[in-house]
Amino acid sequence: MPIINWLQTHFKPMLFIIGITAILQACVFLPYGFLALPLFLVAVFIFLPINMEKFTTALSFVIIFSGFFGSYLGIPGNENIFLFRLLIPIHLFLFVFFVKKDWLRLRYVKVFLFLFIAFFIGMMATGFWAPELGQSFRYLYFIFEWLYVIFLCVYYIRTEKIYDAFAKWLTVLYIGILMLGVWECLTGQHLSQSGSLFYETTTSAFQPTGFQFNTNDFASLITIFFPIVMLYITTWKRKLIMLSGLLGVSSLSLYLVIMTNSRLAMVVLVLEMLVLLFGWSKIWSFVAVYVLGMGALLVSTFHASGFVQKLLGMVNNSFTDKGDSTSERIQMYQASWNMIKESHFMGIGAGNLPIRLDEYMYGFERASDNYWAPHNYWLEALANGGLLAFIPLLAFFITYFVFAIRYWVTEKYSAFSAIPLLIGIAFVAASIGLSSTIDKRHLSLGIGMGLAALNIYYLQKGRIKID
Repeated sequence: MPIINWLQTHFKPMLFIIGITAILQACVFLPYGFLALPLFLVAVFIFLPINMEKFTTALSFVIIFSGFFGSYLGIPGNENIFLFRLLIPIHLFLFVFFVKKDWLRLRYVKVFLFLFIAFFIGMMATGFWAPELGQSFRYLYFIFEWLYVIFLCVYYIRTEKIYDAFAKWLTVLYIGILMLGVWECLTGQHLSQSGSLFYETTTSAFQPTGFQFNTNDFASLITIFFPIVMLYITTWKRKLIMLSGLLGVSSLSLYLVIMTNSRLAMVVLVLEMLVLLFGWSKIWSFVAVYVLGMGALLVSTFHASGFVQKLLGMVNNSFTDKGDSTSERIQMYQASWNMIKESHFMGIGAGNLPIRLDEYMYGFERASDNYWAPHNYWLEALANGGLLAFIPLLAFFITYFVFAIRYWVTEKYSAFSAIPLLIGIAFVAASIGLSSTIDKRHLSLGIGMGLAALNIYYLQKGRIKID
């Protein structure tokens, strides 16, 4: 019978899917359920002969997508140990010892990986004089996570077909995150690890955080993946559904970013919309007329709407009512720069800047909670690692932007070719807008996706064929 024949053919894949589903459920709902994961993998290798190349490929995408959920896929009571961090060493072990490596895939992006490895080594070197080695190990681990996520992106997202499939599932997740954010704004309820449950402000209850801890992190996630999602929606077959998707996703993204009160995210999102519109229209005058016309129509039509007035008021407050916050950041920047000069540009030690800033801002050394987020990725990297680590990091991003701009210009400013550039701009905004950047997995994934797009559509074009 056809059904029996189909079951016989697909018995092993079905058994694997059922098993991994059960294990993931145990990971989420049972205390220390993650301990069953390595046992399950050992059983798979023994009883289900599998193609290791396909398995590690699938595992790499599980790692990437699990990173979005963070501690929500963690061990109850110890949320710092979660699925993303458990799967990385497993993948690394399998990749090193059981997979035939195809380094040709990295032929045109190896310079980026070498620069980031040099940044990592430069930070490691500061361990010889870092006063707090515990903080150094923590910081170095986060750099390793970034490096590994970028490697996964450029190694496994290597063809247009794989990129499109990844963008499809990213779009599904992105829309789900938008729905979660709207639910938070409307109800004032949040997930268990949301910072809005701990903030003591009058607005935090109705600000979205999604699967992130705070509102600025949520805003940076929205902006860095926005161009990928918008470009994928344009591939939908039915024009009416496609246009509805573009309008719905862009409107919800803008609404949620405004609700976060993140100034830089608002600017970046509007810039992304304008660049994408320009890429689709190819005529600057049309873009200007369209944007200004739609803006005038919306303002004139909904000016009396309390909802729109509230949003406009929030935008205005975001740019005018943060004087204390801005002054505090400037003070931290000045303190960080002074520490950089005092170290003679050698660095004070990987991960040690927040502790030094805490002592500076409070005026004395505290016994606990001695951590003050520097709010600037670039100053943090220079203060922690000195020029030895900062120069390769700066070279990494300069090279990234050079290739991203060349790709955009070469493709005559098309919307798709703007993706790597827009991702880079969103990252730069997040790097000076977030309290801390190095521990944000979605930012490393964004840079990895930008590099993957450059590798597939620009660097490899006409030079190398990958099956």
